[in-house]
Amino acid sequence: MKTYLFHGQAGAGKDTQVEKILEKFDVERIATGEMMRRMKEDKDPYAVRVFREKVEKGIWPNPEETYTMFETWVKRFDPNKDWILVSVARYPEQIPYLDKVLEKVGRKLDKVVHFTLTEEEALERLANRKVCPKCQGTFHPKFKPERVEGICDLCGSNLEVREDDKPESIKKRFEQYAQTIEPWREEYKKRGILLEIDASPSIEEIHEVVLKNLEFTNGR
Repeated sequence: MKTYLFHGQAGAGKDTQVEKILEKFDVERIATGEMMRRMKEDKDPYAVRVFREKVEKGIWPNPEETYTMFETWVKRFDPNKDWILVSVARYPEQIPYLDKVLEKVGRKLDKVVHFTLTEEEALERLANRKVCPKCQGTFHPKFKPERVEGICDLCGSNLEVREDDKPESIKKRFEQYAQTIEPWREEYKKRGILLEIDASPSIEEIHEVVLKNLEFTNGR
């Protein structure tokens, strides 16, 4: 079974590409944002404590806390399917933690896909973007409009504008990305598994490149 890590500048369309893959292949999509919310809702004792001591005070969990939860979280997913991990290792210091979790479940990264986009293009895409809080589907009035305004095409939930898609939060995310992406890239480039894809063309053009370079086991 294949294991892929997708990452990129905010607005680069990685989530949209995962959605299109899921239309064609029976793949597990795994993300840490969903992990934290769901584990708290399910009253996982460790997740509840991390939320109370860190997240609710505006402090992001450290790598040890995040990947302790992640080790529990990945056990919910089918080991007999391909996995796409969406930005579960954003910073170079997180990479060894992810390696250890994957090793424990008998997997390794087959490819790391980095979607590249200029800050100007990303800003245009993030303006007015809406996200589904349930299935993480993303929509945009210009680039990917929903069929019914305010309703997710995928699961029918009400769409929201994320707090970190507001101007002041976007600026901070761009700064963090710029500071960390080069050592992150170099680590995966050194391993020979880094694939960089220009995210400026259309969704369909990018999708063709993705399918050309990745292999998926179970079709729908």
